[in-house]
Amino acid sequence: MQNAPLYLIPFDFSEVSLSALKLGIDLAEANNGNVMLLHIASKQSEKKELKKKIKAIVSEQTKDHQKLIDTRVLVGDLYEDIAKAGELLDASLIVMGTHGAHGFQKIFGSHAVKMISHSSTPFLITKGKKTVEKIKTIVLPFSFEKKTIQVINFAAKIAKKFSATIHLVGCHDKDEWLEKHMKNNQKIVRGHLETNGVNHVIANISIGSNFEKELMKYAESVDADLMAAGYYQDGIITNPNSFIQSMIENDLNLPLLTVNAEELNLSKGNIVTSL
Repeated sequence: MQNAPLYLIPFDFSEVSLSALKLGIDLAEANNGNVMLLHIASKQSEKKELKKKIKAIVSEQTKDHQKLIDTRVLVGDLYEDIAKAGELLDASLIVMGTHGAHGFQKIFGSHAVKMISHSSTPFLITKGKKTVEKIKTIVLPFSFEKKTIQVINFAAKIAKKFSATIHLVGCHDKDEWLEKHMKNNQKIVRGHLETNGVNHVIANISIGSNFEKELMKYAESVDADLMAAGYYQDGIITNPNSFIQSMIENDLNLPLLTVNAEELNLSKGNIVTSL
């Protein structure tokens, strides 16, 4: 018997982590799952007080929501330990609020990107500046890379749970070989989505001088609720850290559903079977 989905929320008592808690609760309600609030303390002496503080946050939720939430306070380093926690707890998603990248982090990648690159657990990242009452429209950029097909798997499961529509957005390329393979992959994915009863739209935009900007224009035109993109070290995007960071930092403040594509084949077989 399959375990109920668990949504792990790194919690630092900030507004963005409260937004992540709301998203986690929405997912848990839709999927008969549970929420785990996890705070990483820097000192053992802080644990007792932090446990009281995090339980106070839970007590502020409705009675029904309180039943969905468990809490943990551990001593360690958030950025090093969150991937381990996701695996040990067998989390379906890590739902994380982020303040975004600042200064040199925009060049070298934010802490969120670093955590994604070391984790086999999918992430749902929010900056907490957009209220998501319902997930109806998901925009997912697509290329000729086979690994982008793998990302469809976990995005499709969320779409189906929320009766949402996935907009599969490819980019036209002057290279005929790349264009051909991108369209072939779209056919494969279309068949997968149709077989599983997932509502979807196929769209191709011009890559232009700035694909991210054109992608966000499209997301705005369809009133997207969520972006989805896989993280992978090599592929059509010259700098994957920069691309994922731009998705996290998107001007529409849309939450980002992402996963380390390399880890999908290396991790446990059911990593995305129950979102």
